This record gives sequence, C-alpha cells and structure tokens, in this order.
Amino acid sequence: MRIAWPEKWRTNSLFARLLVSFLAIILLLAAFNFGSFLYLKGKIHDEIVKYNSLNMKHTMESYETHFKLTIDMLLSLNQNNELTANLNVLRQLPQTAGSEKTVNLHAEIKALMANPLMFYENIVFYFKNGDFVLEKEGTSRVEDMFGKFYRSPAYPPDYWRGQFAEPYFYRIHPAAVFSQKYMNLEQNLGRLIPVSVKNALYRDVLFLVFLDGDKMARTLHYSLDNPFFILDEQQKLIYASDPDAAAAAKLPLFTEDVSETKLGDHYLFQQKGKHTGFRYVTMVPIESISSELLRLNLILISLLAVTIGISVVTSILFSVRLNYPVQRLLRTVHQYNDPGASADFRIREFELIGEQIGRMRRDLSDKNSLLRYYAFTDKLKQIHTKHPDLNDISFIQKPFSLILFQLRFLPRFMEETSLERERATYFIREYIESYVKRSHPDALTFQIDKDQILTLAFSEHGQPVADDCLAGLKEVFDYDKDWCHFTIAVCGPSLPASEFAAAYERALMLAGERQPLEETQIIRQSAVRPPYRLTAMQEQELQTKVRSGSFEPLRQWILQQLEALRGREATVPELRRFLQQTAGLALKAVEAAGLPLQAMPAERELLADIEQCFTYAEAQSLLERLLGQAAEAIAASSEHKDPVIEFVKRYTEEHLSEDVSLDLIADKLNLSRGYVSTYFKEKTGMNFSDYLHHVRIRHAQELLLDLELKIQDIALRLGYQNVNSFIRMFKRYSGMTPGEYRKKQSGA
Repeated sequence: MRIAWPEKWRTNSLFARLLVSFLAIILLLAAFNFGSFLYLKGKIHDEIVKYNSLNMKHTMESYETHFKLTIDMLLSLNQNNELTANLNVLRQLPQTAGSEKTVNLHAEIKALMANPLMFYENIVFYFKNGDFVLEKEGTSRVEDMFGKFYRSPAYPPDYWRGQFAEPYFYRIHPAAVFSQKYMNLEQNLGRLIPVSVKNALYRDVLFLVFLDGDKMARTLHYSLDNPFFILDEQQKLIYASDPDAAAAAKLPLFTEDVSETKLGDHYLFQQKGKHTGFRYVTMVPIESISSELLRLNLILISLLAVTIGISVVTSILFSVRLNYPVQRLLRTVHQYNDPGASADFRIREFELIGEQIGRMRRDLSDKNSLLRYYAFTDKLKQIHTKHPDLNDISFIQKPFSLILFQLRFLPRFMEETSLERERATYFIREYIESYVKRSHPDALTFQIDKDQILTLAFSEHGQPVADDCLAGLKEVFDYDKDWCHFTIAVCGPSLPASEFAAAYERALMLAGERQPLEETQIIRQSAVRPPYRLTAMQEQELQTKVRSGSFEPLRQWILQQLEALRGREATVPELRRFLQQTAGLALKAVEAAGLPLQAMPAERELLADIEQCFTYAEAQSLLERLLGQAAEAIAASSEHKDPVIEFVKRYTEEHLSEDVSLDLIADKLNLSRGYVSTYFKEKTGMNFSDYLHHVRIRHAQELLLDLELKIQDIALRLGYQNVNSFIRMFKRYSGMTPGEYRKKQSGA
C-alpha cells in the first residue's frame, strides 16, 4: 500500500526543501561543534596543568626572594657603624649594663620591622656572653625569652644555645607553633619560621628573625585550598599549609627536569629554589581537575543538545512561515490598505514591501494635504480652476473660527540675525500650528502669503477661540517684538464653509485696524472712529513753527499731535494719513518761503517712508527729520539775510540768566519796541516772549541732566526769580514738570 504524503511534505515542495536545507546546516554545525569540543577538552586539561605549574613557580620565586632579602638584611647590619659599635659594647656587658646602647639597638630593630610586607614577627639579637637577648620589646634572659615569651616545644632555650656550635652561615629552621605564657595565661603567636644567621665578625652573637609562616603562605601562594609544603634538601619539612605533616613523608623525590607528576589520586607540582635548595610542592586532587572537565562536558553537551533542539523547531517554524509567500503578501497588501492595521513580519522582503506600500499611502496623504491647501488658497483668492477637487471645500463639516496672523519683520531682524525671512515664517507657522492644536486638535494652519498665516479652528458647538489660547500666543510673540510685529485678527465663531472667502476678507479688514504700537495686538471687532484731520488752526500753527526755523517748537508740536492720536486709539492707516497731511503742509511752507523743493525729500521717497511707518516711534522719527529739514532750510535762508534777528537770538542766548526783555533789546538796536516785536514775529513765526521761554526751557532740559544741580538753582541760572514760574513754564512747553523730566531721563 502506497502512503499518501501531505502536499507540503513532498520532496519537490517548498516546505520540504526548506526543511531539508535547514537540517543539513544544523547537522554540519553540530558536527563542527562536537569536534571543537573534543579538541578543546584536551587543551583545557593541559591549560589547567600549566596554570598550576606556573603558580608553583611563582610561589617558589616569591619565597626564595623573601628568604634572600631577610638574610641580606641581617648581613647588611655590618654596614651600620653605629650599630656595629653598639654590638661590640653589648657583647662584653651583662644584660643590665649598657642601657643606652640597648635603646639604640632596640630602635634599629623597630626600624627593620616597620615594613609589613616582610612578615617579620620579631628580630632577636642573642648575646652568648651575657646569655640574654635583645628583641622588639626590650631585653630579657634566654630562659624567659624562649621559655615564656616565644616558647615552643620544638625550640627550647637549649636549642638556641646549641646553635653557636653548629657550623653554618645561615639556617632556615622548620616552622613551629609559638606561644606566649605569662601569669598562667597562654597566647598563641601562630606558626613561625625561625631564620638564624651567624656573622664571622660576631661569633658570640646569633641573629634571629621569626617569620610569620601563615601570612607568607596566604600572600605568596595563590591557592591555599590544596596542600602546600616546603622541604629542605634532606626531605625535611620546613612548612606545611596543613598542620598534619603526615602527607609530606609520602612525597616522592623529583628529578631535576620534572615539575609535575601523579601520586595516587593527586597531581604533584614542585619547584626547587636556587638559593636555599628547598623544594616547594603542592598537591592538586585529580578529582578537582576531572570535576572541572566533567562540568564543562555537561555544560557543552547540554548547550549542544538545546541548540540542536531549538534549531530543529525553529527550522520547522520558518519553513511553515515561508511556505505561503504569496498568501502572506496578499494579506500584507490588505492590512496596509487599512490605516489602522499593522503587521510585524520579521522578514526583510515582506517588510520592504510593507514599507513601500506605507510610503505610497503617506505620499498620497501628503498630496491630499497639498490639494487641500490649494483648495483653500483658490477660495481665498477667488480663483476658479477646472479641477473640481480644488473648487470644493465641502470637507469643512464643522463650524470654524478664522484666525489671520499678519507678520511684519523689522529691519533689525535682517541686520542682527542670520535666519532668512522665509525660514523664520515657516518656523512661526509650525509653532502656531502646534500651539493651537493643544486646544483645537483638528485645526488647520497654513501660510497663504509671504507675511500671512491662516488658522481654521473647528469647534463642535461653535465655541469661540478661547482668550487664553490667543493670550498665550501674544505672550510668546511679545518676546520678539524687537524683530517682528504680530497682528492677530479673529473672525467667528460658527462660520459655515460657504462664508470662507468672506471671513478672510473680514480678517484682512480687521488686521488693517492695527494701532501704531509695538506689542502684539488681538483684534476681534472693528471699532467705529470719526476720521481724523488737522484743523485749520493746527495747520496754521504748524506752518508758523516751520517758518520760524526753530526745531524745538516743532518737536513739541509733533509730540502733542502723536499723543492726541494715541488718546483716540488711532489705527496705522489713520497715522499714515496724518503723516501725509503734515508732510504736505511742510512742503507748502518751504514753497511759500520761496525756497526750491529740491532741499526736501522727493514725493515718491516721502510716500515710501510713510508706508513703512507702523508705530508712533517711527512716525515721530520721520516727522522730526522732515520738519527739521524744512525748518533748517527756512532758518538758513532767513539768517543769511537779517542781522537784526541774528542779534536778538545771540543776545538772548548770552544773557539767559539776566532779566532779558524786548525793551532792552530794542534799546540795544536803537529801534522801537513795537518795531522789533513785529519784525521778530514776522521773520521767525513766533513772538519774542515765546522764543525766550523756548530757549530757556531747552537749556533747562540740558541742565536737568546734571543730577547735582537743584531745580531752584537751574531756575535762577536761566533768569527765573520765582521757581514756581519756572516750573509752570517748563510744564507748558515740555508737557511735564522738571522733576518728572529728570526722572524720565535718568531712567528712574
């Protein structure tokens, strides 16, 4: 009977071929890993043995160096003349004599023991003649030293007495446990390694150093978990990390070229010292090395088994997922047609296809947004197009408020910043859009002109745009009022889509009612104001002051008129009409004086300057420049022709502190008072009394800048005997009292 395999298990199916390919790769990698494991197993065993051999070599070198330094230290005592002299004296004296010499030697012992890395427990000078010792705590009898303070069954006092007869240069004695017994109390001092040195010059002095054997082992030998031994050339135990020295007796003799061998269930590693001839031996259980290898075997085999299992399962899963590429691709297209759907395929080709479809959708959305922008622009500009999509803005389903942002970049912006105007406008539009969307998430914001940004704020129930929203924008924009002026015109709420163009026209009209102020202005309603024009009396006054040739009266007139405009909340167009009327009167005055108009700005240039006036400060600057030029031209023409007027002005300037009167000046000129008065008014446009007060007030303004001068002193200096009269005249001609003027100029 022939078995009917499922379609996907047939050898020519995509699933079967993918699965066989995956399994072949898995078997190849498993074989490689298994071979690598067998090779590394032997290498790891060799490395463990090598590590222990190097560790033992380092231990041997450290011990040998330490023993050599200790012996060299004792021998170097011969180089110290003072110590040698003290030793020679103490060799001939009993224990109780030579206390001064004892103190000196005791200090030397303290200095030698100051280095903690030498592991010195004590340094002892044993004097044979006096049978006493000198050590770190002082002097004592040999019986007390080795019977009480450093007592050990292995080293009684007679042992050390017998060392004088031993024929050696130095000797390292086996380690033993030393203790201190005093008043029936015994204190364990640990296992110490005595080192004795004889000096040919001092045969009756034995130099002893007690080394702390356990501290040395912990510091100089890295592995104390395994037994560690030091043996001399006669196989005698010098030190054992394990107090039970029975194992040392079983150690075999090594040949010179063998550093490790097996002994039962242990590995033995040994090194022989060059200076002492000692053998340094450590015993490492074979079980510990085998256990490491066994643990490594288990870990690697487990990892290999888990890896193969995961690989097989993963291969099946991948094969199943890749078995239906066409169906998955179709499902992907379907999911990306749904804006709310998303899929994580984790397959590069599928992801690329999905990303391309998503990119096409985003591109289509961007184009729809661009078409919507063109639709708004065409409606605003009332442009008809043949594309029906651009003629229809019926997508506006909710009532809306239209907010127009009018921007005016000041010359300072171009001078002090490197940002282009178009780029700055783009950033402003982006900020407005993000800010308005906080309270109106579906708001639309776009730029419709180089200096105009439009926002449509939709509302479900026709609520107006909150004052807090616009106030927040105003607060931010006011930070940049030195670079750009903003006008915010608001139309609505509850405007239907059919009134979109009309709302824009109304917003433009509201923006045109901006007042000549530097701050950001929010305009919601149009204000009804009567038209503003100069009266006939004001026109006559202006022409008279222009003909006078004096600038100060003109400046006062300009300030009065601008203050009047400010008081009635005039708009920018009204300010410009006032400037045009004033400029015309100035030109008429120049023409009436018989002067050529070439001395004044051209009409086209003048109109351009007026169109650039948006604030009272700009208007004041323009008027002062224009009227100043006219007055200067007329004054220059008059001064060149009339010495009488020149005398009157000069005499007035030079005698301000005196009681200057028209009678006095007429006497100086040998003319009648009435003639001088009429002549002066005809030539200057003002009577002598006003001229005198103008001059005095101008000088007073200069003197008020000096804060050290009192107002009463300034009045006397300018010819006012009564300070109240001075204050009254100053306020009349400058619009404020002397104190207010001084405070304003000083910035207080």
